[in-house]
Amino acid sequence: MKQLIKIVAVAVMFFALPVTASAQKVGHLNVDSLLKIWPAYQQVVDSLSNYQIQAQKTIQTMQIEYAAKQREIDSTKSTSTPLLQALRENQLKQIEDNLYAYVQLAEQEAAAIQTKLVDTLYKQLNGAIESVAKEKGYKYILDSSKGGQVLYADPADDVFEAVRMKLKIPVPTKPAPKPGTGPAPAPTK
Repeated sequence: MKQLIKIVAVAVMFFALPVTASAQKVGHLNVDSLLKIWPAYQQVVDSLSNYQIQAQKTIQTMQIEYAAKQREIDSTKSTSTPLLQALRENQLKQIEDNLYAYVQLAEQEAAAIQTKLVDTLYKQLNGAIESVAKEKGYKYILDSSKGGQVLYADPADDVFEAVRMKLKIPVPTKPAPKPGTGPAPAPTK
């Protein structure tokens, strides 16, 4: 439904322009493809992934501590005094509370890191797009990524290369084939 509303809004915007208005130059850019080759974007993805891996390791360690304390309580239940049993259960509750608090804080911190890093990248991306648009006389630059709202985009108005160069993204190279995945060697006689 939202997609339909966007399409209708874009159509209305273009058809509602006065007939006497001069033609507006519109460019396009596949942002998804650009992000895939942008080393700075990959660094953000890797940084977030590393943070999540470290947080998961900490959570697992805390879960092991919790399970060990639970086993201790279960194994000493019949031989412990009620006071000692209550003390161990309070320790277990504290471990559980710490685990819950850590998970909540880790999620908040990951979101804050992601927002900060992604905002920085999008400021750079938007700056490059704006600069290219002004240099080439475009009034609009649309995102032509798959699933976007661009139904047709003339290849002549693709600003991908200009934005890639503006961001100093190296030209992607084809990865070398993995050993054993290339063509089979010719049989020998």
